[in-house]
Amino acid sequence: MTHRLLSGLSGLSLAFGLTLSGCSKPEAAPSQATKKAPGVISYAPGSPELDSIQTVVASSSALPISADLNARVIVDESVTSRVGAPIAGRVTRILADLGQAVRAGQPLAYLDAPDLAQAQADMQKAEADSGLKARALQRAHTLFSGDAIAKREVESAEADASASAAELRRTRLRIGNLGHGQGSALALTSSVSGYVIDRQLNPGQQITAGQGPLFTVTDPKQLWLVVDVPETSVARARVGEEVEFNVPAWPDRKFRGTITQVGLAVDPTTRRVQLRGKVTNPDLALKPEMYARARLVTDDGRRAIKVPNAALFEQGMQTYLFRVEAPGQFRRIPVTVSQRGDAASYVTAGLKDGDRIVGEGALLLNAQLAGE
Repeated sequence: MTHRLLSGLSGLSLAFGLTLSGCSKPEAAPSQATKKAPGVISYAPGSPELDSIQTVVASSSALPISADLNARVIVDESVTSRVGAPIAGRVTRILADLGQAVRAGQPLAYLDAPDLAQAQADMQKAEADSGLKARALQRAHTLFSGDAIAKREVESAEADASASAAELRRTRLRIGNLGHGQGSALALTSSVSGYVIDRQLNPGQQITAGQGPLFTVTDPKQLWLVVDVPETSVARARVGEEVEFNVPAWPDRKFRGTITQVGLAVDPTTRRVQLRGKVTNPDLALKPEMYARARLVTDDGRRAIKVPNAALFEQGMQTYLFRVEAPGQFRRIPVTVSQRGDAASYVTAGLKDGDRIVGEGALLLNAQLAGE
């Protein structure tokens, strides 16, 4: 009886254990491994590896003359005024500050300039003397017509009147060269309308004649781009062609300009020719003295496929990238690169316009393709 009871208990324990085992949570199935054919790697839909892969569409564009070139954004000198002081003086008032819009002829500052008062006094003296000599000449003509004086006296009066008129013109030109003002207050003005981008004076400062630019006024919506072009590529650079460039402040934005001048001499140290382009800057995103990386685009019929540099990788002497064959399927293909830039390169063989390729994640795909 005892033996039967123990056997029954053992059976119940075994059955209970099997029941608990059946109710436990099953283990998760391992993720499906990647599948590949020669040069092709595929992932199942929803694979986590796909999250780290970014694809882009390769597009055709004009082949640049050369790789990215060093360039610099500068002010357009045709719409720039550098205001200085023609005579010495002391700054009494400043009416314009950095970033302020000003009109041509608008006073930017006033100087207390004694030389201006002296020039005005000289002009008033010349005006009085010229009027006196003009009246004397008129009397001489009247007297000569009545045979009251000799001809030489009329000639002497004419010479005095001419000399005084010449002195009056000189003093007026002097005042015009000095600028506008009243008394000893000399107004510093700009010859162009625009914005003040530099100011080099303070109230009470003593200014000498010919001192460097005190104000720089320019129209920042018109700029120049100066590019250093290798002498081996300058033959394809022509006036009227486009130039594309990027600046560090806006790395994802492409700016364009037009070549207006090609240098006539090669720098003996760098072996480069300086080229100048005109750039419109309607939103004031570009600032003078910004550094840039430029590409010269010439319409000579040469085309290439532009791809991001992240898509390219090398094996031995050959350059490759991955082309998207189907969702989750990528093929490694060899390509020929003609020009390399800082962010993108230009492929002339192995790819066609509109192909979808892998950008970020190409190195990961290549490592997995080589390791499996």
